[in-house]
Amino acid sequence: MKRRSSPAALAYIGLLYVASVWALNTVAVKHVVSEINPLAFTALRFLLMAPLTIALAVVRGDSLRFERKDLPMLIVCGACGYGLYQYFWVLGLSNTTAFASSLLITLTPIITLAIVALIGQERVRAIRWFGAALALLGVAIFEGAFSGAFAVRLGDSLTLISAAIFAIYTIVSSRLLTRYSPLSLLAITMTIGACMIIPGMLPALLHADLRHATAIDWAIYGYSVVFPIVLTYPVWSYGITRIGAARTSLFQFLVPIIAGILSVPLLHAKIASYQIIGAFVCISGMTIAQVLGRFSLTNWWAQRMSPIER
Repeated sequence: MKRRSSPAALAYIGLLYVASVWALNTVAVKHVVSEINPLAFTALRFLLMAPLTIALAVVRGDSLRFERKDLPMLIVCGACGYGLYQYFWVLGLSNTTAFASSLLITLTPIITLAIVALIGQERVRAIRWFGAALALLGVAIFEGAFSGAFAVRLGDSLTLISAAIFAIYTIVSSRLLTRYSPLSLLAITMTIGACMIIPGMLPALLHADLRHATAIDWAIYGYSVVFPIVLTYPVWSYGITRIGAARTSLFQFLVPIIAGILSVPLLHAKIASYQIIGAFVCISGMTIAQVLGRFSLTNWWAQRMSPIER
């Protein structure tokens, strides 16, 4: 008899698929924006992505209604999750490597950590600050600060700005998720974001010469519209229900690793040894902040010592 895969095993396989899809999307979009105006390409993406996300929400029975009092926060989410974020992200990607873009974007949780601590929304443990500091050290190594190759790169700067913008989305959306399902919030905010993106990027789209776009470019366009959200969101949600949000979130750290590996054969990218070391240190720091930040050494010690004291 054949043994059936456990739900947890299926979740891990599915999340590996999601990380691979997101990594390939960064590499694929990097290829396209080197040939097509990045703003025009983004406008084209959202012309289809927003309707597809709405359709997904309708099919799954998630309501698209929202309360008027939530409109300001929804607009902020639309801007920070899509409108402004996509603008800086795609311009950043067009001016840096796919490896650098995917690594710097994963700093979003660290930036979120700093913001919630600054505004007093959450008490941050020392171990998380240690992880954050280690992650930033990794970025410095990645950027060549200790190898004589350091330079302020436009693409990396824009990508860091996009990560900071998305951190704001993360904080604001967390307040809305108590009243809206994740898919409802995704569909509503993406639609708002699309209403910001398309008019702002329409001039670039109208002036783009799409006649030179190849079949590969159009295939990538289709992939970037359908796969990153429509064909990964249900799998990501399944992972959360089976193994929990904490473990699921760790798979985002696989994205820069996979993107870096894929960019070598697909984009003929050259990756220096110090970049590999920096990426390893950065991802290690973020993992420490994410995993050990939930762990209290004091509570652990108390639990171990209490039976002895009794």
